[in-house]
Amino acid sequence: MAIDSDPVEAVPSAAGVSERTVPVRFLLGVLGGGPIGLTRDLSSKFWDGLIPMAALVLLTLVLHMLAAPIQGFWGNSGLLVYLVSLLGLGVVLLNHAILQTYSEIARGWLGLASGIVMWYVILLSEKIGGAQIPGATILLLLVVIGLVSAILWKSVFPIGIKFFVLSVFLAAVARFWITSQQLMATAWPLFNSSLIISGYVALAALVFVLVWIIVLSKERTQRLWAAMWGWFWALQVLSVFLGKPL
Repeated sequence: MAIDSDPVEAVPSAAGVSERTVPVRFLLGVLGGGPIGLTRDLSSKFWDGLIPMAALVLLTLVLHMLAAPIQGFWGNSGLLVYLVSLLGLGVVLLNHAILQTYSEIARGWLGLASGIVMWYVILLSEKIGGAQIPGATILLLLVVIGLVSAILWKSVFPIGIKFFVLSVFLAAVARFWITSQQLMATAWPLFNSSLIISGYVALAALVFVLVWIIVLSKERTQRLWAAMWGWFWALQVLSVFLGKPL
C-alpha cells in the first residue's frame, strides 16, 4: 500500500531574487555600502588617510635630503639658516593648527606637519651642535620650547596640538628604537637579525594600517589618526632598510 506523503511547498525567493544571486548581492553590499564597504567614503579614505600618510613620509624624506646639499654648498652657516627657516615654518604651522577658522581635519594636518618640522629642527640642532657651535643645541631647544609654550598658552590641547605632540613623540620613539638597535648590533651581532625582524614587523604593521583605512575606517578623524600611525611605521621601515634613522 502506498503511503501518501504531504506535499512539500516550494519556498519562493524573496522579491523575485533567485538563490544564485544572493552571494552576488551580498558581495556587492560588502563592496558598497555594507558594514565594511570598500567604496564607502572612498574620497575621504584617500584625502584624510592615504594621502596624508604619503605626504608625511615625503615631508620627512625631503627635510632630511635637503640638509646634505645645503651643508655642501654653504657649510654650517647654511645649515643654521636652514634650521632657523624650518623653526619659523614650524611655529607658523603650529599657530595655524589651533585656529578655529580651519576645519578639524585641517588643524590635524597642520599639527602633524608642524610636529615633523619641529622634530627635524631638534635633529638638525644636534647636528650643528656636533659641528662645534657652542651651546647651539641647548639654545635652540630652549627657543623651541619657549615658542611652543607661548602658543599653547592660548588653548589647552585642541586637536592640532594633540597631533603635534604625538607626531614629535612618535618620531622620537622611532629614532630611539632604531638607533638603540644599531648601537647594540655593533657590540652583539645577534641584534643585526633583530633589527631586520623589527623592520619586517613595522612593514606588516604598515600594511595593516593601510588595510584598516581602506576597509574598516568610518570617520575622517579616525583616518587622519591612522595616517599618523602609518607614517610612524613607514619611518621605521625606511630607517631599517635604508640603514639610516630618520
